[in-house]
Amino acid sequence: MVIVRFEEGGWAPYFCTDETVGARDILEVAAARWAIEECFHDVKEVWGAGQQQVRNLWSNIACWNLNLWLYTLVEVSCWNRTKAELVDRRDRAWDNADRRRYISREMLRKKVSAALPQRPDAAKLRRVLDVLIAMAT
Repeated sequence: MVIVRFEEGGWAPYFCTDETVGARDILEVAAARWAIEECFHDVKEVWGAGQQQVRNLWSNIACWNLNLWLYTLVEVSCWNRTKAELVDRRDRAWDNADRRRYISREMLRKKVSAALPQRPDAAKLRRVLDVLIAMAT
């Protein structure tokens, strides 16, 4: 058994039924399990998995599969991005869905920027575009 004491005064026990396993191995398994729990939390709370209203089991399985793939693709596309690139909470400091918003902003910015003419007033149009993208995401 391993007891972890937290700085704020709380504690958590972690145990294993195999007496030969060391404290480090127990804590590594607990950390891996916690990572799985956080992944499912994000898929359910942020992506809305399980909230789909479908009529049969196979449709439900397909919705879960789609949510998991979308979650994975967003994580992979943001893997090498810095926190400063991903986080823009000027207008919503309480929100936690910055990765999806980042991808939405970039996709909209690229599409609309490609359609903009390169004229002297393009800077004004780009400012308007940033406002529109912020409203859309």
